[in-house]
Amino acid sequence: MRVLRAWPVLLRVAWAEMFAYRAEMVVWILGTSLPLVMLALWDAAAESGALAGFTAGEVARYFTAVLVVRQLTAIWLAWEFDHDVRTGALSPQLLRPMHPLWWRAAETLAAVPWRVVVLVPLLGALGAWRPEAVAPPDVATCGVFALSLALAWLVGWCVQVCFGCLAFWFEQALGAWQAWFFAWGLLSGYLVPLALMPPSLRDVAAWLPFYATLGAPVDLLLGHADPWGTLARQGAWAIVLAAVASAAWRAGMRRYGAVGA
Repeated sequence: MRVLRAWPVLLRVAWAEMFAYRAEMVVWILGTSLPLVMLALWDAAAESGALAGFTAGEVARYFTAVLVVRQLTAIWLAWEFDHDVRTGALSPQLLRPMHPLWWRAAETLAAVPWRVVVLVPLLGALGAWRPEAVAPPDVATCGVFALSLALAWLVGWCVQVCFGCLAFWFEQALGAWQAWFFAWGLLSGYLVPLALMPPSLRDVAAWLPFYATLGAPVDLLLGHADPWGTLARQGAWAIVLAAVASAAWRAGMRRYGAVGA
């Protein structure tokens, strides 16, 4: 209840910080616009014929959905957490009457309106180029998509907490995160739609956490996946990774205190 009462204040403070560093925020947003590049590449490939059932219009719809999901679920906790642990900036945060990760969550969510501001004109330009790319889904699909989007954010958040906690033991924890990010780009549907992968790899990728953070909401928005099975897998990953993140935090706190931070 204390967190819920404080949550509006946290969001207002985080929003003010995002506004103060709005130029940097725009750079971060543009840095997650790789789906536009992939759209141009795959659209050129689709001009010669359908790719595994993907026409040029479907390619445009797919990577437009990827752009939306990527912008609304982008998280940078691993970098911030790694910096806080290595520099000791985490110490004063631990003295506050609220868990440090609540502030980081508010900081991340406060950036969403900024991302929407940048996203809307991009979608307008894509709609002018290919109207089918931004065709609105029905109400039921929007509801399923919203739930899947929230689960994707939660799974991605827990993953970054886990990798951030590695900074309690390693001086360069971000190296492991970069390896994860490389695998994520290949297996989440970010760079290549899973439908274009070999069936055996596609079936395995659909059960991995990479897909749960991006490909799942994209496929649900486009009507390419079973809603209940996909949501169930996302929910299962959210529970498992939340438990792992909680255990990593507790173990990291013991380590952090032991070295006198």
